Amino acid sequence: MTQDKTPAGGKRLRRVTLEMSLKPFKRLDEASVEETCAEALRQWAPLLQMADAASVLLWASDGSEILEWRGELSDRFEWGKYVGFANPEQFTHAQDKTAPHIAKPYIGEPAELTYADLRRIVAAFKRVCAARYGLPMEVGATFDAGPEFAYSDFKYSRHPEINLAELGGETLSLNAHYTVVCAWSRLLADRHAYAAYPDGIPEGTPFGSFLGKQCASYLPTIGFDYIWFSNGFGISYFPWTYLGAHYDGTTFGKADPAELSGKALSFWEAFKAECPFVRTEVRGTNYGTGMDLAKDCIPLKQLYEEGYLAYPPPNSPWGALNYDFGLELTGFLSRIAELPGDTYPFRFYANDPWFWQNPWRDYYDRQPHDIYIPLSAARIGRSGEMESAGIVEILTVDTERGELREEDPAEIIPHIRRAYEAAPDRPGLATWLYPFSELNALAADRAEASRVFFHDWFIRNAINRGFPLNAVLGTDTLAGMDGAALDKLADTVLVTSTVWLDEAGTARVRGLLEQGAKLLLYGDVREPSLLALLNLQLDRPLEGDFALTHVFAADEWRGMDGTAAEPPGRLRHRAEVGDGGLAQSLLDASDTHTQVCAETNGEGGRRIFALRRTLPEWGGGAVAWVRGSLPFEAAGVTHVPKRQETEWADASVLMRYMLQTFGYMLLQEKQDPASREALLLVSRKDGGYWFSGCNQDTTVRLKLRFPEGVPIPVGHTVVAGPGPGEFAGYRGFRDECRIFVAQSERSRVWCRENQPAPSRMMIAKRTLTVAGLRDAKVAVCPPPDALASGRIEVKLNGELTEIGEAIASARGGVLRLGGLSGTLDVSW
Repeated sequence: MTQDKTPAGGKRLRRVTLEMSLKPFKRLDEASVEETCAEALRQWAPLLQMADAASVLLWASDGSEILEWRGELSDRFEWGKYVGFANPEQFTHAQDKTAPHIAKPYIGEPAELTYADLRRIVAAFKRVCAARYGLPMEVGATFDAGPEFAYSDFKYSRHPEINLAELGGETLSLNAHYTVVCAWSRLLADRHAYAAYPDGIPEGTPFGSFLGKQCASYLPTIGFDYIWFSNGFGISYFPWTYLGAHYDGTTFGKADPAELSGKALSFWEAFKAECPFVRTEVRGTNYGTGMDLAKDCIPLKQLYEEGYLAYPPPNSPWGALNYDFGLELTGFLSRIAELPGDTYPFRFYANDPWFWQNPWRDYYDRQPHDIYIPLSAARIGRSGEMESAGIVEILTVDTERGELREEDPAEIIPHIRRAYEAAPDRPGLATWLYPFSELNALAADRAEASRVFFHDWFIRNAINRGFPLNAVLGTDTLAGMDGAALDKLADTVLVTSTVWLDEAGTARVRGLLEQGAKLLLYGDVREPSLLALLNLQLDRPLEGDFALTHVFAADEWRGMDGTAAEPPGRLRHRAEVGDGGLAQSLLDASDTHTQVCAETNGEGGRRIFALRRTLPEWGGGAVAWVRGSLPFEAAGVTHVPKRQETEWADASVLMRYMLQTFGYMLLQEKQDPASREALLLVSRKDGGYWFSGCNQDTTVRLKLRFPEGVPIPVGHTVVAGPGPGEFAGYRGFRDECRIFVAQSERSRVWCRENQPAPSRMMIAKRTLTVAGLRDAKVAVCPPPDALASGRIEVKLNGELTEIGEAIASARGGVLRLGGLSGTLDVSW
């Protein structure tokens, strides 16, 4: 019987998946194979013991071993035994075959592998896991659409036609970075023998049918339990560019949406018709749901509803490669807003078995921000409860040289455990109300593609500018919530775009406002009832260059000489990618319930760019709106859109500033426009707050103030006073905060964990000490059970303080104390 290793206060995982190449199997005798399997599992055993089941996702090759399968176990197959780019002629950047990045064997004489060897490895993993850890284990096979992992005669010599995509009677052409297999392609005839086609492939066979039949033979014979489609296969023909069949960088609506989405679905229909019994999981693209819909009409909703996908795609590993955590989180949140099942995966990019980078050491500097950032994110279920990832996937447990480095799991696993111990149990500051079904419906209209594009890319920019968005609620899920579930949203700001707010959608958000909700909308406003709700009217749409002014406390820029610098105050708005032109002006300037927060002024006149409105009949509910704009300029084929020169403002920062109207001041101090903002996410657990983030430029300083005062995270010293508190920057951070201080005199206030010393009143489990207070109001956020039971003790300068009345009057799980100077000890 295995010991229960559930993290304290956390939930057991549904599954842990260890991804691995075949490189560690340098010897193929039975004893050596079992020894290698045992060592891989032993190193990661503390993580496996957090789960009810385990799996190994085995990266044997690039999927060509499935395509070539003849049903003969004695056949050898080409496997991923290289470091660098295989098939260099398929890349635009790897044409020189003498270049150092071209594939070379990872050791002098790699083993030759047969299908029988692979079957023995699969069986050994299952046998060892069951015998040593008492866990059921599955082993997954992989199929990759690209050319980099292994040389492939099938893909590039025998059947190069599978790399071409036909749409509207023409072959798609987009100067992408490398060749990928098109899932809906059709095969030319050949006379080679395959397991599913012993007499050869008939002319015009759909690739999905061929792959499905081959998998139906290959997977059970080798012992595989499921298959993983890698790097966008089955999802997009353009997985690594923000452009696609529907958007070429200058024009949206290039394709017929019905035909394009139908092509993608046709692959799944053909594949599942031939291989219905095998679970399919996918890596997906680097992009969000709205992004994929806008550029490629990806029918993700249908894939969920038809049961073609067991789980949504996990978070993209591209945060490790380019620090675009806004893109990683946008994709992650948008895919888990609604689920095809009842859980979803989190994937951590530890090592790379194909190339020379191993992110834990080479990109992360062995810092865990790409663990704590995505694991601070969660979806909200129909009951209003937070649902964290139930599956953890490790890409990969071996390096490009086939090493199984024991230090990696020894360092990584404790961070994963801690992340789950503090997994959110209530929404944080902001929750993305995501219109998953509505976006899929809008994508069927060519005219709406640009609006769908704006929907996700604007939020990506906002997160990268420090907007604390790490919870998501699907609109379908919201529709099924009862009053008790809706009450759990009371302390979060619901963030949603205007793209889905037709008359019925506007009525839904009005209903939330009338129940006291806090809403932050973004995007163009066209619906008459929504215009009326916001006290706006339509004028002539404008684009071009504008002066942008706002009323908020803003980030400070200080040059190298320490003198203050002005952030850019001009906006260049492109209607094509900016959800149309700027068209809103105030309807009733005398309305005292409307606060104009930002305006643009340019040729054509003024336009309202941000406002807040609240009405007495809303019972404390309030709505804020940011028009938004994207600072993108036209460019060629790239992974992400090209940003305008930094002399132009990125208006997405106004999303963070707008939180000031809800009591949250989240500011940053930077050196110059080239300084990248710190990523800051705020989640809630057991009454406390958790700050997670990444400061890529450690000269950037955070300046924070919440409705209760300046946050004083455990282990920090903060300059607290009448304004926001100042925090020194450091690279990756994850800090607990249960203390907030409001005082008129500035002082250094620190909070630290202290010994829970027994007293006459109680034997505590925990004590926090706060010092440096000067006539301060202090808000304490203890665990709800301690607050409800009165199991709290407070000492001021060593003397026990009566807090009975303060507990009785506590609101929102907060204990409020006033007039404090010196040192405070809070125990529970």
